[in-house]
Amino acid sequence: MNKSFVVRWFELLIVLVLLLGLSGCPSGPDMEFVSAGVDENLEEVPVPPTMKELLSNKSNIAFLPIQYSEGLTRYHRVLSNAFVMSVLEEYGDLEVIDEVYVQNHLERTEFRELKRMVEEEKFRRYEQPLVERVIRFGKSLGVSYIGLMSVHTSPVRVSANDWSTYITFRIMRVEDPPDSSYMNHEFTFIFSESNSLWEELGAQIRGKFPLGGFILESRGGRSYARISIGRRNRVEMDQHCKIFRRIRKESQDSENNLIQVTDFDLLGKMQIFNIQEDFSWGRVEPEARKKILKGDAVRCY
Repeated sequence: MNKSFVVRWFELLIVLVLLLGLSGCPSGPDMEFVSAGVDENLEEVPVPPTMKELLSNKSNIAFLPIQYSEGLTRYHRVLSNAFVMSVLEEYGDLEVIDEVYVQNHLERTEFRELKRMVEEEKFRRYEQPLVERVIRFGKSLGVSYIGLMSVHTSPVRVSANDWSTYITFRIMRVEDPPDSSYMNHEFTFIFSESNSLWEELGAQIRGKFPLGGFILESRGGRSYARISIGRRNRVEMDQHCKIFRRIRKESQDSENNLIQVTDFDLLGKMQIFNIQEDFSWGRVEPEARKKILKGDAVRCY
């Protein structure tokens, strides 16, 4: 083999290795991230996340007792309820709070007026007194969203081997800032068309609810934050997130009773730039770097 050819081939190989090495090196901001030290001795947030919250990585929603019209069998009630909840869990990436827990919370003395209104009005009207009490109830539960749902007999005629119900639900946002009409929807649920209805409702819910997580650590003087939302939560590169401080405080209801509620203070924003299976890294905007702490809540939109 010609010696000059071997030398030339070896030189080309070295150039190729160098080019591959350079292409794999992080660019500007990424280099800064790699060299950034871990922030130490950060103070604790007032309401740190529980282990369950860290593992779930989902925003949660509670439903007030669902109202059913007369003439519906238990079978129709259970399946209509399960259909809506399963779509919210699958497409909304939400955790639905156990209805027994919600019912027991509603039995507390400070919520007896809300319970009375639910039983008497059955969500026929959404006037301000009801809305205010529902939002306050959601804050007491510590959830991100609270829902009100009714299931009625359906006017649609179906075959003898099929059945249908008419479902209406309203979802109110409890946090940042409260929104009594965050999502309203009504539809005829026909059992034989469950698959197509699943896709239709899912398309409206997908992306409606931001991903929820918490700051696990920070680096570089809080310029970068690692959050408990990763690839499995379908977070995306360059996605924008808001950072909140959860605060438990006392509030007075309409009867001057003191109740404990959870509020959210907006601290700033961050943008995702590195995604792993169970967590992601984001760049924190300069205005928020002196405010954020490990354990602060994050919502990615």
